[in-house]
Amino acid sequence: MHPDEAAFRSLVEQSGDTVLLLDPAGTVAYANPAAEQLFGRPLANLIGEDFGGISTAEEQSDIYIPHPKRGNVATNARSTTIRLDGIPYTAVYLRDISERAQAEERLRQSSVALDAIDQGLMITRPDTTIVAVNPAFTTITGYTEQEVLGGTPDLLLTGEQEDEESYTEMRRTLEREGHWTGVLRQRRKNGEIYHEWLNVSPVRRDNGDLMYYVAIFSDMTDINKLRQLAHHDYLTGLFNRAALQQHLDEEMRRIARYGGVFSLIMFDLDHFKAVNDNYGHDTGDRVLQQVAELTLNEVRDTDVMARWGGEEFMILLPATDGDRAWILAERIRKRTARTSFLESGYITISLGVAEMHAGEPQQDSLIRVDQALYRAKETRNRSEMARKPGPREASR
Repeated sequence: MHPDEAAFRSLVEQSGDTVLLLDPAGTVAYANPAAEQLFGRPLANLIGEDFGGISTAEEQSDIYIPHPKRGNVATNARSTTIRLDGIPYTAVYLRDISERAQAEERLRQSSVALDAIDQGLMITRPDTTIVAVNPAFTTITGYTEQEVLGGTPDLLLTGEQEDEESYTEMRRTLEREGHWTGVLRQRRKNGEIYHEWLNVSPVRRDNGDLMYYVAIFSDMTDINKLRQLAHHDYLTGLFNRAALQQHLDEEMRRIARYGGVFSLIMFDLDHFKAVNDNYGHDTGDRVLQQVAELTLNEVRDTDVMARWGGEEFMILLPATDGDRAWILAERIRKRTARTSFLESGYITISLGVAEMHAGEPQQDSLIRVDQALYRAKETRNRSEMARKPGPREASR
């Protein structure tokens, strides 16, 4: 055996990766013990076999090696030229990456499934190199797949110290616990700052070694918009009926525990059907918007105003008795009556006012204010005070 060949063998005999030595004709002249496991055949059967996996030197690629039991095994192949006794041989190094390839295929299939949802997906290696993103990632961040693959999530950093500290804490938690969930401030490609709800989880080999991090995130801007839609009327921007109902429940609990009263003002537009009939529904919508804006200018920051339904509005006035609520109702009524609306001219409103007491069932309170509004509508353009609850109702 030539001294150079002996030196070569001593380096590769204990290697866990497969090493082949090909003569100039591409025939296997040598194979280390690891080759037997990769190819699933005795070493003696490999010597003298033509190996066409790597045709030129100084080359790297992923190739598949046929195995009698495992099928095609994914390997990463590298080659280099070495000279033994003056003859150029090609040394081929094969690393079994089948487990990684299977994991990547599982991740790819998962990302295909996630392509259809509006949550962003980003997959990184342990060194944070980005290897996959889904279309929602582009929608949220503005970066295309081509722009981020091979890069790192640092391109989303805001550059602000507080956010840098949040990133540092996230990474420490990932190293310590292996996963992280929370909110981060990120920067889109266009420079816009947004809040992101982020969940980062690991993908590990069977032996526990970390292979990838999978990050799934949502744009909190969109979530906040959904929350806004869930609690606000789309036309006027006021709270909707469901949201006011929550505030009403809270206020009823407050007075039940601490005592005191609060008041409700319920009003609607007089002859609003005629506005829609004469000027069209678009004009009617704009009138509702203008009435809402006008009324908001009269109420306090602590008051809660909602569109109750159609042309009906409700105002909840915490810690306010009926007399003060009546004064506000009259101020709103008079201001509305003297306002000339651009498209429909002058309109009026009718209002019911009710003072709420602890012990009265909430539904009874709503009935009282609704009945007060009904009485006001008999003549229109006036405010009507609800009758006080009877002793039985107030003490329930």
